[in-house]
Amino acid sequence: MVRGGKGWLRGSGGVMKNLFHTTMLSILLSASPLHATDCEWKETTGEAAVENITAEEARQLAVNRARNKAVEEVAGVHVQGSSLVKNFTLAADFIQAMSAGYALDEKVVKWETGTYQEKPEATPLTTYKVTLKSCVAASSAEDPYFKVKGELNRPVFMEGEEARITASCTKDCYLTILNLTAGNKIRLLLPNSHEPSPRLKANETYSFPMEGMALEMHTISGHSRDTEAFLVLATKEKFDLLGLLTKGEEISQKEFYKAILSLPADTRAEEMVVYEVRERN
Repeated sequence: MVRGGKGWLRGSGGVMKNLFHTTMLSILLSASPLHATDCEWKETTGEAAVENITAEEARQLAVNRARNKAVEEVAGVHVQGSSLVKNFTLAADFIQAMSAGYALDEKVVKWETGTYQEKPEATPLTTYKVTLKSCVAASSAEDPYFKVKGELNRPVFMEGEEARITASCTKDCYLTILNLTAGNKIRLLLPNSHEPSPRLKANETYSFPMEGMALEMHTISGHSRDTEAFLVLATKEKFDLLGLLTKGEEISQKEFYKAILSLPADTRAEEMVVYEVRERN
């Protein structure tokens, strides 16, 4: 998961809509939803040291690593992690497991705390190790020729700067953009009340948000920096993710994974775009 900030969709008249405010890191289809029996339970461990990150971030990183291992065991593939690295320090670690499998449920079995010291003269580092039980559903075969590409205007934002996302797909598709929050939630950015889900032609480039609007980035109050991610999702058929959001502004990752797994893997493509927001000094 990621720590995040908040993004505002602004127009010439000021703030139009608060799209998301993260705290810590629809697809309603006729297909039957997945149940616990549709996933396989795996017990794995993950560990991380408090080095250039907070204790809270280290614990979340340990959970991410344990979850990745579970996906690897069920799907039989190596899950690549996407890391944002500045000045040779790890700012965040994100799961890039969507093409392999989804953790639909998980339970922390236990936490263990230790220390790590690379050299005798080095300062000892606190380490966190988690034992995690994850229920993973493996994804089915995807279309190798159906790919989506998402890019940000920059990887690091100062408070108040505006983000712009560009996306393109190798085949005709409908585009959806979401924010993965650090509180195990997912918030929908596109479509929204101002901008419908666009129908893109193959290799056509789309820019979000629309002309006259802006996505303004901020850290959480009291945080000097936050890291989060956008999920760019392309589907061959149109679907209504807004339908799943009628109960509130956000949905859990578990709900989202169950919904997206009801789409055949060869009809969707995903890419995660990672960025960091920093407080102005």
